[in-house]
Amino acid sequence: MYSRILVPLDGSKLAEKALPHAQGLAKTSGASIHLINVFTKHPSGGIPPTGGPESDRNAVSTAELARQLEEAQISGMDGYLAHIATQLEHDGIQAEREIHEGPAHDHIIDYAKQHGIDLIVMSTHGHGGLKRLLLGSITDRVIRAGEVPVLVVP
Repeated sequence: MYSRILVPLDGSKLAEKALPHAQGLAKTSGASIHLINVFTKHPSGGIPPTGGPESDRNAVSTAELARQLEEAQISGMDGYLAHIATQLEHDGIQAEREIHEGPAHDHIIDYAKQHGIDLIVMSTHGHGGLKRLLLGSITDRVIRAGEVPVLVVP
């Protein structure tokens, strides 16, 4: 029934609740599981330029710090996804993994299209009302904009 299942993960226990469901479906259908993490770059923030050499040095060190934070974030997430992929492979499930930067829902939808994903399995906080309106919901956006069935795990 399914040949490729996508599981978006952000490193949280909530997101990991989708894994057992994806594993069960993958084992019964012989599907592979694709793991994706989409992160947002930390704003380089920094100090507004006021002119002069001190301002230039502060801007350079702020940009360097932001670059180092991003590299650490990517490295940590790559290790995390590699660990989960190894566990899946020990369970007899082929696993792929990728890390992307940008709006999560866009990358999840694009990845699904580009890789012929049959099913997306993801968790949700289950917020409703004003909180959901203000915060938005990646899961909701994937459901509404995507062309692939989505299994939502609370």
